Amino acid sequence: MERRLRPSLVPLALLLLVTGSACMCPCPLASYSPFANPICLEAPYSPPPPTFQDSDLVGTWETRYAGWPAGDLDRLTLREDGTFRQVYENYQLKGYVYESQWAEWRVERFPDGRVRVHLEGGRYYASGITIAELDGLGFPCPTSQPGCTGEPRLPPHPFYDPFAREYLYMESELVLNVRVDSAGELLLHHMWYHSDGGFAVSGCQADHFRRVETP
Repeated sequence: MERRLRPSLVPLALLLLVTGSACMCPCPLASYSPFANPICLEAPYSPPPPTFQDSDLVGTWETRYAGWPAGDLDRLTLREDGTFRQVYENYQLKGYVYESQWAEWRVERFPDGRVRVHLEGGRYYASGITIAELDGLGFPCPTSQPGCTGEPRLPPHPFYDPFAREYLYMESELVLNVRVDSAGELLLHHMWYHSDGGFAVSGCQADHFRRVETP
């Protein structure tokens, strides 16, 4: 004899079926990628056009963390002479301001059209002050361990490029992906501290810098 689900159980069964199907998605990127997040209205992000020139990056770029759009401010000023300056202001720790010296920036191009910008001495504040102040180096050896005085450091931490899907090191530099959003606007996209932790709940804006001022 055919058995039927009781009417009160049908919605629950359908919900479990949909949830289970989502969990079994064969595309692991869908769970954390900015390309799959419906809040990321700027996505998909593409490489810059063939007409892109280094001078297209000149200007002031900003992003905010920890409570976008009113969170901590990270500002990059890139000049045409190949130098840049970074200013970071933390609104939770009043008085914490980091201002770098003017240092060199350069562009790296890849055969597949990808472009990265290297900022010498730049800091990665996307994951907080502690990570930023390591300058891409490893944590000091824990002093709680016998014979450990804080040095030597642990190995440098690899950062994840969500577009190239590869790891890279950023020792004493900040490396950003140059991308174009769906509206054709350039943006500077952060690497990720972990390969499974990319998008921001507030619309992915904390993942990238947008230009707020041109020369």
